[in-house]
Amino acid sequence: MNTTLTVLNDDQGRRLDVLVSEKLEAISRTKVHHYIETACITVNECVKKPSYRLKVGDEIVVNIPEEEKDVLKPYDFPVKIIYEDEDIVVVDKPTGLVVHPPGDGFSKTLVNALIFLHKELSTVNPRRAGVVHRLDKETSGVMVLAKNNYSHLNLVEQFRLRRVKKEYSAIVWGRVEKENIVVDMPMGRDEKNRLRMKVSFSGARSAYTEITVEKRFADATLLTVRPRTGRMHQIRVHLKFLGFPIVGDKKYGIKDSYKELLLHSRALTIDHPRSGTSVSFSACVPERFKQFIKERDVHDTAFNRH
Repeated sequence: MNTTLTVLNDDQGRRLDVLVSEKLEAISRTKVHHYIETACITVNECVKKPSYRLKVGDEIVVNIPEEEKDVLKPYDFPVKIIYEDEDIVVVDKPTGLVVHPPGDGFSKTLVNALIFLHKELSTVNPRRAGVVHRLDKETSGVMVLAKNNYSHLNLVEQFRLRRVKKEYSAIVWGRVEKENIVVDMPMGRDEKNRLRMKVSFSGARSAYTEITVEKRFADATLLTVRPRTGRMHQIRVHLKFLGFPIVGDKKYGIKDSYKELLLHSRALTIDHPRSGTSVSFSACVPERFKQFIKERDVHDTAFNRH
């Protein structure tokens, strides 16, 4: 693997080993230490300690030798392909499907399903073949994957520089009265549960979300959400912070009878990694949204008659 990263304002003061393992997702933290010590990872052409605190403008050069590829087992699962060419494949991920294997022996993922369909995928990170961004298991909708390493690194850079435009549909509990809301609240891991995130000002990173009301019901609201940053669980955490948890959210929401999360990646706009042309992809709102809206329309109509 050969790539270069330039440190931006958001990453100032972060540890070198943490940033590299997070940005590339191709090597473990332990291996990062080894590669730093053996000069496979340098900063401004100098060897630094793994604990080196990065400065704005630092240039990190990663030059790691190829390792033996992990073998991914094919998974016979129907995947809806929205678009495909020699560089990218765009899919409509269903709710409940994990994007990539979380560990050895697990194959019921989107990546494994694409392997079953004989799709060529990038090998920057063999276990996460093609993956340049992710959706939560419970979230459905548009995802782009890279078919070669050139496209992979190009797309990762676009996400890092926030050039990618993302648009989600979400249904939340409660009536959101403001037409438009901007949430500019930093996020970090929950100290009590490292698998959860929360709004925090201690050791946190910036998170920015734009929200627009599309339709109001008696006890819920349909929203369009545009995250401008890409923090883990960002939409779910910011909506919970506002007091409007997403319907069916078992991790951040309230206890309700809905088994599926009503969060859907509706549209994605990128610069095509080969041509540089702006291209947009969309996925229709799924049936679980339509059913909820239908139920609420019927309920609200009946309520207004009394």
